[in-house]
Amino acid sequence: MTHKQVGSSTHENHLFTTRFWKRDGLILGSFVIFSILNVILFARYGWLFGAQDLQFHLQRIEEVYQTLRHLNFLPAIATYTFNQNGSAVMSLYPKLPLYPFALCRLIIGQPIVSYYVGMIFSSFLGLIIAFYSYQSVINRRLSAYIFAAVYMLSGMTVNYNFYMGDIGITYSLIFLPLAFAGLYHWLKFGKYKMLALGVTLICLSHVLNTIFLICTFVIITIINYHELSKFKFFQLAKAVSLTILLTISFWLPAFNFSRTQLVTPYAFALNGVSITRYLSQTLTNQITYGITLFSLAGFLLGIVYYRRLTRFLRPLLWLSIAYFLISSSLVPWHAFQSTPLRLIQFPWRLLIFPQFFLTVIFSVAITELLREIASRRLRGSLVAVILLVTVLLSLDVQHNHIKFEISSPEINYQLSKSQGFSYHKGLAWYKITNQYEYENLMGHIGVADYLPQKMRSSFDTVAAPEHYAIIGNTNVVIPTKIQSGPNQATISIDGQNPLSHVELPFAIYNAHYRVTLDGKSIPLSKSHRSLLTINHISSGPHKIHVVYENFLMTSTVILLSLFGLIMLMMPSKQQRPR
Repeated sequence: MTHKQVGSSTHENHLFTTRFWKRDGLILGSFVIFSILNVILFARYGWLFGAQDLQFHLQRIEEVYQTLRHLNFLPAIATYTFNQNGSAVMSLYPKLPLYPFALCRLIIGQPIVSYYVGMIFSSFLGLIIAFYSYQSVINRRLSAYIFAAVYMLSGMTVNYNFYMGDIGITYSLIFLPLAFAGLYHWLKFGKYKMLALGVTLICLSHVLNTIFLICTFVIITIINYHELSKFKFFQLAKAVSLTILLTISFWLPAFNFSRTQLVTPYAFALNGVSITRYLSQTLTNQITYGITLFSLAGFLLGIVYYRRLTRFLRPLLWLSIAYFLISSSLVPWHAFQSTPLRLIQFPWRLLIFPQFFLTVIFSVAITELLREIASRRLRGSLVAVILLVTVLLSLDVQHNHIKFEISSPEINYQLSKSQGFSYHKGLAWYKITNQYEYENLMGHIGVADYLPQKMRSSFDTVAAPEHYAIIGNTNVVIPTKIQSGPNQATISIDGQNPLSHVELPFAIYNAHYRVTLDGKSIPLSKSHRSLLTINHISSGPHKIHVVYENFLMTSTVILLSLFGLIMLMMPSKQQRPR
């Protein structure tokens, strides 16, 4: 390349950057403001308020944070959290959403502040993805802007952030517009990379929503069967292959650990919510289960202007109605309690799709109505009103949850099996006001999910804070101390007498562990409870060091993930078939 060519390329890049900021700088700036407003009522206290799954996900974030501090980027087991028992939860539950929060913690240090900064970043990321994904399908900037704001500041998003505390579902909602934009581009033009990327990001965020997503994709593809061709099926095969490569960091370790029979999450009774309750919560903005006001407006606009909807939007309206009815109490969900459908846990989880589809329809319809208004000033005023109402509804949902949690007790005590955090009206009810209380929340966790099934009966004995070891085949226990490291732990024990058989408070899933006793390598042994076992040790203090190592699996994950990323970023020359 000549000096003249280099200069020309640099000039073009400068022009592109300048145009981008002139065109989108104001939009991105407003997204920063929206992101702050989406958490501001919680963040202003500097406290964490109780949520159903908050402790579970905070402990996962803490595990990633601690391992990143030691330059380990792929924690396979939990040794700093989840009672320090070596739970495989880090491999059996997708962990992509944990990294932004862990990185914020590395930069900021203070756990509560860094959590809210992570939430602000997540909202900002969601707004960007929603805006550009929508615009890639419907090339109208105003419509895309309205959609991004209404979708990401919705009561449903705030609910999953702070009422549920489920960042896995939150991130699957963030990536949902990207996945559906990818589906559109595949159906319409045979392009596959956006589809692969969207599905990959959701798979690395939440497994159940990935299953829902694939089922929904199948339905939409069947509806649009007339768009299909051999070329598009070939491109779909590419998308599937690329997705398998990009998600190997989750499914390969998960498959490896799931060959052990595991403690499964609690199976809640399958029950739909009544339609009257859905509508009542929507109309009063008390979003616990249900769609939001703007989604309801999208439904009404879709019905009124049905003939003006495109052939791609009409099926989304009917699919929204179907999901809404299926998730309700009109379906006898209790009859499926003993079937695999019990894994759904809560049928209202399906409402993420009506929420998304109806928000799209609302954005399209309201933009068309605005275009019919001759006065530019009036159009601008109406857009401002929509955005203002969107922000106020978000603040109202935040306010309602804070009002419920503000008088809750602080966790200023060490959690244990006999003293957990409080519940009120069936909801987690507590608050964390400082780092000491945060560290208490990082202590004992009362669920044995993802531990070996055989370990379930001894869970209360080996869990934090006591970490008892079990002597022989008796009920005699002795205390231990655990010093954690990334994918490893050092367990200190002091026996008054020689011990022929001792079960330590550390789970063993397979043969990929290395064990040393007082610095000397010994064979791996596990008990019938799937606990690490040491045989024939003398009286006195001892240190047992256990490390989980699976070099072949780790190497395979890294190499195939890198290959998938290279394939994703490589420019592809795709031609539409004639």
